[in-house]
Order: sequence, then structure tokens, then C-alpha cells
Amino acid sequence: MESGAGTSKAADAGRIAEAVRADPRAGGMSPGATLLVAACIGLAAGWIDLGLMLLNSRVIQRDFDRLGGDFPWLIPSGVAALLLSVGAALAGLYLVRRRRPSPRWVVGVLAFIASLDACARLPLELWASLLLSAGLAVQSGRWAGRRPDVPLAWARRAVPLLAAALLAAVMVTRGGRAWAEHRAVSSLPPASANAPNVLLIVWDTVRAASTSLHGYGRPTTPNLQRLAARGTRFDLAFSTSSWTLPAHASLFTGRWPHELGVDWKSPLRRDVPTVAGHLRDRGYDTAGFVANLDYASVETGLSRGFAHYEDYPVDLLDTLDRYVGLGHRMELSTWGSVVSSLLEKASGRPMGRIGRSREHAKRATDVDRGFLDWLSWQRGRARPFFAFLNYNDAHSPYEVPDPSAPGFGLRPTTLRDYLTLQRWNQVPKASLRPEDVQMATAVYDECIAHLDRRLGLLLDELDRRGVLGNTIVIVTADHGEHLGDHLLFFHGCSLYRQLVHVPLVIVDPRGAATGRVVAGPVGLRDLPATIAELVGEVDGAPFPGRSLARSLRDAAGPPGDAPGPLLMETTPPLVMMNEGREPVAKGPMRSLVAGGLHYIESGDGTQELFSLEGDPEERFNLANAPTAGDVVRRFRSSLESMASGRKP
Repeated sequence: MESGAGTSKAADAGRIAEAVRADPRAGGMSPGATLLVAACIGLAAGWIDLGLMLLNSRVIQRDFDRLGGDFPWLIPSGVAALLLSVGAALAGLYLVRRRRPSPRWVVGVLAFIASLDACARLPLELWASLLLSAGLAVQSGRWAGRRPDVPLAWARRAVPLLAAALLAAVMVTRGGRAWAEHRAVSSLPPASANAPNVLLIVWDTVRAASTSLHGYGRPTTPNLQRLAARGTRFDLAFSTSSWTLPAHASLFTGRWPHELGVDWKSPLRRDVPTVAGHLRDRGYDTAGFVANLDYASVETGLSRGFAHYEDYPVDLLDTLDRYVGLGHRMELSTWGSVVSSLLEKASGRPMGRIGRSREHAKRATDVDRGFLDWLSWQRGRARPFFAFLNYNDAHSPYEVPDPSAPGFGLRPTTLRDYLTLQRWNQVPKASLRPEDVQMATAVYDECIAHLDRRLGLLLDELDRRGVLGNTIVIVTADHGEHLGDHLLFFHGCSLYRQLVHVPLVIVDPRGAATGRVVAGPVGLRDLPATIAELVGEVDGAPFPGRSLARSLRDAAGPPGDAPGPLLMETTPPLVMMNEGREPVAKGPMRSLVAGGLHYIESGDGTQELFSLEGDPEERFNLANAPTAGDVVRRFRSSLESMASGRKP
């Protein structure tokens, strides 16, 4: 009897234990176990997210990753952080309710978020992603409910391995980059004695027509005007394209875009010499600090020749918004920017990084800080430097850069205003009200004024450090912006003057003429040859452009030989920002500036001709004038000659 009773009690105890494991109300996961399972699922989902990202960008889309070099570890760690935050919330239920969450609910909820993150990388509608994720969550929860001990056991074995793989990815990416920079710097040859520094500043998306340097009614660029008084201002400087990558590629190589292989999905060719590489081979420390993360990053090829190059920032908010698939798909930056902007207006206090869109993950202050920190290290090496600074603050979506600074009229006040500006690239332009365009223009002008203030502060700091007196300073822009002119918005969509006429100021402190104004047309393609001559490294310089150095030294007369035609090019973008109304929707476009005229040829053969002096807004097309036939034919012949490599 005693033996039978003991056996019965043991059996009852076994049934009770089994019931406890099966019944979520009778037991549950401790906070520590919940976090461990969340880390396991998060890391595993992160590696899946990474694989889907690479599959989509490199196999399906064949496009740039548009992520920094740290993405192999930032994506898994970002997804793990997301799942850990969900796990922390579930663990917090124990503290609030004094009741542990069941394995079924823990695994189900975590599986739902992990599945949503994976679906964000797939071409699925929201309803399909939710349905698929819910189904996976239910099945995962049922499995965990039947075997409540297994998720924790698996997590204990898998987390160390997944974490070790993450650590290895960190060491390979960051360690490899640091080692490559060390090798590049340590192998530099001696530099010429008294070689000047070169500081190249590019204001992304700043058109000449919106700068007070060129007579704009609003005082957007007083510091640039003061800088021009110490050097040379070029009144008709033209970029080679109306969007970032080909414009920068020409600016670095002295070649036309069609010679460089660059396009919306194609980086700069590897076999083309760059000004950074030319100066590096002559003993210069070279560094780039860019804020346009889509088309000036390392993967575009613009970093070639630079020993040090900073593009994508590494911080938690940017990781969750840019790298994590779910955060990127949900446009967290857009909504965060709108909410924080409204809070800024209500409280009167700036919200900082939370109020910035994905496009503005790096502001002018971040670029300046990166450059000055690098300069503090570099100055101990007693070498000349070539530094390239790219600022993206004037790029859409338009955001008030400094609410405490005086504005230029309309600022966003309502939720609709903020959403209109934050979704400027996607909003149907036909639905815009006149006051929307006025507001966007005013905020765009504020952004230019902000860049100008930062320019003044940067130059003052360089002067305080004793660097400015031996530094050639070049300030320009890569392209402009349409703000309703020609019924167009954004850039890359045409070759009208609003997109290709940019500011250009060059200051050489070593006795060059001051306050000089060059009225004739020049091209940014000429800058590599100009830099090579200014630093005294003309011999062997591989840049075909025409040097503008004489225009800085000669106080009278034309700047050297008569310039040839200036070529500008653009191709249809991946997304049309003007609902297909843009001229580039018809096919690749080309234009020429020569003889006081601007000739534009669209992909369908449409021709336009404008007077540079008499029609700066390009409102009156002269191509069909009775006397313009021979002029148009000469322009078209010149275009064909330049495209084929012949001298026009």
C-alpha cells in the first residue's frame, strides 16, 4: 500500500509539473529569461534582415546599399536592440502585475515583431505583412506553449554564438577600416615645402539664384560675400549635372559625366584619377566629411584618394531608422521629425537629433565637428591637408535648421505644414497650394543662411587655430533646386539654369587678387586642374579641365584662354518627383553654355535656347526664332562632337 501510494503521489506530482508547464497561468518566464529569449530572436532576426537587405540591393535592385560600411553589424545589433526593447516591456509586466508572462506570449509577440521586420524587406503590402507575421506568431506561440522549456534552452546555446558573430563583424569592418587608413597615412611621401592646405566646401542643393552673393533679395549669404571680398567670385559658374553624383564626380576628376560611368545606380569608375589621389601621392593628408549619404558616400566611389572619409553616422536613432528594416519602412524619421518639430514650436526649445529627417541625419554642425576633430589630430603631423566638406542642410525635405534664428517669412505651424515639408519629395506637386511653395522657399532660404552662418564660424575657428592663413578655400555647390520655376520641383529633373548655375568663390591667401569678379562662364569641371596649379603640382596632373588659377592672380583681363563650351548632362532618375512632367522623363538630357547662350536638348529631341544675360530665369525660348537656326545647328553639332570625344 505504501509503495502504491508513493507511486501515485509521484505520478500526481509529474502531472502537476506538466500542467504547470502547459498552463501559462500557472508559471511563466522570469524577466531575465525573457530578455535572453528576446536577444536570441533579435540577433537571429537581425542576420536574416541583413541577408534580405543584401539580396534586395545587390541581386534584385542592383542598386547602392545606401548604408555605411558598418551595416554588417549595425543591422543585426539594431534588430536585436528593437527586440530587446519589446522583451523589456514584456518583462516589465512582471513588475507591474507581479505575474510572469507565459512563454507562449513572449515567443509569439517577439516572433511577430521579428517577422514584421523581415517582411519590411519584401515587396509586400502592409496587410499582407501583418497577416503573414500574425500567422507565424501564432504558430511560434503554440510551439512555445507546448514546450515552454525549449526557447530558453535554445537561447542559452545560441546567444553566445550569435553575439560572437556580431563581435567578429564589428572587428572586421571597423578594424579593417582603421588599418587601411593607418596604412594609407603611414605610406605618404614627403610633401613640398610650404605647400598650402586646400579646403573644398560643397553646399549640396544650393542654387546661385538664392544667394545674396548673386543679388538675391534675402540676406542668405553675408559670410560668403565677405569671403569673396578676400578672393575671387565667379558669377557664371556651372556644374556638369543637376544632381549630386555626376556633379561631384566631375568636380573631383575634371571629366564630363558621360566619361565617368556614373549614374543613379553606378559609381565612379575606378580607373579615373581624382584630385584627392593626386594630392595624396604628393604628400597631402586627405579627408572627406559628407552629409549627403545617398550619393556622396563611400560606395559611390567619391571616397577614392581620401585616406580618411566619414559618411554615415553611428548612433542608436539612426540605426533604428535607417538600418533596421521595420524602422526604415515605417518612416520613423519622418514622424519623429514632425512630432518633435511640433514640440519645438509648443515649448520654444529645440529637440535636437530627434527632429531630423533621414536625409538630415548629419547636419552642418556634425560635418564641422568631424573635420575639426580630424584637424586637431592632423596638425601634429606637420603635413598640408586636402579636406572636402559636403553639407546637405539645404536638401529636401526642408526643415527649419535653427528655430531661434530669424526666418524669411512663412514657417510650418500646423501638422499639415510639417507633413507637407517632410514628404516634399513624395507629395503630388499639383496638390500644393501657393502658400506651400512660399513656405518651402522660405525654409530653403533659411537653410542656406544656416550654412552661411556655419561657414563664418568655421572660418573663424580655422583662423583662431592659425590654419586659415595658409589654406586655399573653395566654396561652391554641386547643383541647384527647382522651387516652382518652370512648374518643377526638386532637382535632377531638368538642366535649366536654376539647377546648374551654382555659386563659386575661391580664396588663395598667398597674395592673390582680392575682390575680383569673373563675369564669364566657368565650369566646376575646371576645379581639379585649378587646385593642381594652385598647390604647385601641375607636372603630371591628369586633369583635362582648364585651370582658373590665372583669374585669381590677374587683377585685370580675361581669365586665361577663351573657354570652350560647358557641357551639362542628366539621365532619368529612379523616381519622378513631378509626376512625369519633368523634361528628363523624355530621356537623357544634355546642354551647352557658350557664346552667351544656354542650349538644352531633351531626350525626345526638343531644343531650347536661352540668353544668359538677358533671361537669367530662362523664360523665353529662342530656339524657334527665325534667326536661331544656324546657332541651334552649331550647338547640336558641338554636342555630338563632345559626346564622341572630338574637340568641338
